[in-house]
Amino acid sequence: MASEEPMVAASAPASSSAPSGLRPAAKLLQRGMHVVLRDMEATQKVFWLGQGCKDLRMGRYPPIPIEVVLDQPYGAILRRSEGGQWLRYRRTCEEQPPPPAGGDEGGEEEYVSNALLAQDNSAQALSPGEVSELKGRCSGEEVVAAIASNSATFATKTKFAQEKYLRKKEQKHVQQVTLLRATLFELCDTYMKASRNKVCGLRFDMLSSILCQADVQTGGRYLVLDSACGLVVAAMAQQLCGSGQVFRMYRGGCPEKALVELDLGERRSVVRPLPLQVLQSDDPWSLEWLRQPEPTTTGEASEELLASKLVSRQERFRSRSADVRGLQARPVDSLIIVAGDEESDLASEALEVGLSHLAPGGRLVVFGQHLQPLAARQGVFRTSGAFVDVKLNQLFTREYQVLPQRTHPIMTAEAMLCEGFLLTATKVTNEERASGGDAVVDEAPRKKRQRS
Repeated sequence: MASEEPMVAASAPASSSAPSGLRPAAKLLQRGMHVVLRDMEATQKVFWLGQGCKDLRMGRYPPIPIEVVLDQPYGAILRRSEGGQWLRYRRTCEEQPPPPAGGDEGGEEEYVSNALLAQDNSAQALSPGEVSELKGRCSGEEVVAAIASNSATFATKTKFAQEKYLRKKEQKHVQQVTLLRATLFELCDTYMKASRNKVCGLRFDMLSSILCQADVQTGGRYLVLDSACGLVVAAMAQQLCGSGQVFRMYRGGCPEKALVELDLGERRSVVRPLPLQVLQSDDPWSLEWLRQPEPTTTGEASEELLASKLVSRQERFRSRSADVRGLQARPVDSLIIVAGDEESDLASEALEVGLSHLAPGGRLVVFGQHLQPLAARQGVFRTSGAFVDVKLNQLFTREYQVLPQRTHPIMTAEAMLCEGFLLTATKVTNEERASGGDAVVDEAPRKKRQRS
């Protein structure tokens, strides 16, 4: 087992005269940042450390004071002690593992199993009431130790079975959270566990494949329909690093959950939201969204308030007009469509509008959760002659448990081995068709060279 140091108070601020080997203060949690908390059961939740935040509530755990979380590095572990306080839990390097059980000098091994152990819950001497009483006056580690010592079959289990037994009891009785950075991987994993439908079933490997297939790079121009809580446009904004343009189509609401929780800062400015109705209209300047504001004189508000509102509306009008003109100025490099199960009509309309803005040689990426609609569209693209490299992909991702002599795939119903399909293509143009069919033909063919 790992040797452990005593838990220390987590609220001590980082010293300015820390040695060079410690993390700099910029990598410590501060006010105004987002953090992902993961408990012992792998449940995750995103929190914003705002000025009004006083404590963090994670499931059935007692509230975690904000002072305990501030000035902590990412990856720090907080554990609730016997006195009810949340303290920083530190670990040292693990000791050398003991030799395998059952081995002797002759090199022979003794194979043992748990086949003879009863599975009727009769081996535990402690009743549920006694366990609850222990949890009220002891720490989680002491409760797990008491449960293991009062188990009649714990000593007869194999070494691997004992480790698995202790790990399961720790997940149930030890109150512990890990502070994680709000990265794309963690946000995607958190959203998938919380509500799969809200992110359109977009898994982290599919998100990575979308960025790769669309060739997202600094300085590019992209047109996107993102119904996955802003995960796609947030990933693209992070990839562009403030240089480029991401025109985001939307209808109704335009959720920016991932854009906010990724802490992009000024890099969010590359995302320009545009209503789909504006892109579909022949005269977008006649719509209410692009109508120039006029000064109002009605109401009881003061003239200064009216003037400030007029200035803000005019600034919004100039920004929207610049976004529309920027999209109409030249074609985009890639078109990305990510829609949910009930948004097939929205995806079709966005695809029809987006293809008119896609440059020749541009990439088309469509993500969907059902095979048949994408397979039908794949056939249409292949027969149209306007696309090449038309492919329909499905990713297979399997998570593994990596432990000594116990490395195997995780076999649970929530494994989600296959999740969604990805249709990709490259737009091309027919030069003869584009020029009206007037191909240049030589009037007289060249004479062949005769041998002398």
